[in-house]
Amino acid sequence: MSMLPNLAPKKSSAPTSSQPSAGDVDKKDKKEDTVKLLLQMWAVMIGFELIHQILNVVMSFMDPTALRTVAREQAEAQGMSDEIVNATVVAAILFMGFINLIIIAILSWMVMIVKKRSKRLPTAFLLLTIFSFFFILRVLMLFFASPGANDVPMALFAIDGCVQILVGVSAGVAYALSRTDEPVQMLTEYAPADIKRK
Repeated sequence: MSMLPNLAPKKSSAPTSSQPSAGDVDKKDKKEDTVKLLLQMWAVMIGFELIHQILNVVMSFMDPTALRTVAREQAEAQGMSDEIVNATVVAAILFMGFINLIIIAILSWMVMIVKKRSKRLPTAFLLLTIFSFFFILRVLMLFFASPGANDVPMALFAIDGCVQILVGVSAGVAYALSRTDEPVQMLTEYAPADIKRK
């Protein structure tokens, strides 16, 4: 099953008129409202994901036991000191947070591309749809997970879990909106000419 809807234009036998009717205006307004709501849902999804990643970095600093265990095993094999182990753990946490921030920045850029209807619109739409589907699956797996850190307050785990649920809910709404007729029509209008001819 393809993530992108079918971009082939629908054939219509109805005669076209030079003057737009009231029904056409209403359909255009409906299409713009649906696309606007879709963009808002993607923006909400990305915003909550940013909060989740910040909380993830904070919790990793509060209890880096798992990372420190792995780093200490490597350090013992290579004869490194505890200072190097601690520095490695801090660097790993910051690096993972930086990578996640880059992904969030790319998703924000994709939302701007869809909003401006630029030539990369199909690629941006596909990437946002894939991540929406990923966030939906992640929130489903959240109900089977259990806190593994001991030094992190349970309230912080609860807050992070609520944020992840909000990410999943907004992603689900965005995914449902992306499969409606209005975004499909938007993709058809801004698709490259070779795609439209197929």
